[in-house]
Amino acid sequence: MSGWLAGKRARVEGRNAAIVQALEGAGATLVADGDCDIWIHIAPPTATKAAHDLSHAEWRASLDAGLDRRFLGAKDFAAACRVRGEGGAVLFVGAPEQALGADQAAAAGALGNLTKTLGVEWARDGIRVNSILTREDGPTLGNLVTYLVSDYAAYVTGAVMGIGLDD
Repeated sequence: MSGWLAGKRARVEGRNAAIVQALEGAGATLVADGDCDIWIHIAPPTATKAAHDLSHAEWRASLDAGLDRRFLGAKDFAAACRVRGEGGAVLFVGAPEQALGADQAAAAGALGNLTKTLGVEWARDGIRVNSILTREDGPTLGNLVTYLVSDYAAYVTGAVMGIGLDD
């Protein structure tokens, strides 16, 4: 994968060492702000709590982190791509629907639909949108991220995928 992302600028919101390592290993330049070709949002895991114990504030916080923040970030990224007249890649990374509580399941389910909708809607602008919902956080995740944001996946958009058998 060496050189797959040479000349590409990537912004990663969230933390995952394997993703950062894979992006850098493929030649991407990581940027904290400004223009970028790739925007990756990694959702922080939420605490698992039974649905009947969730407060409305906890429910909203999970939806904000797992859905709202992602939509707004992707929307801003897509707008910047359109202004530059360039395409780009959006990638959402997080836990699968069944991994945590009802609040995270609702956010992940909605994210799957959002990914498919934005993937179709923004394809005409050359902006690809995909999601990886997995428990994996090692090199396999980093490699899949690198592939999905590279030009080798130029025709992959609107895909929601996992890595392990239980994703």
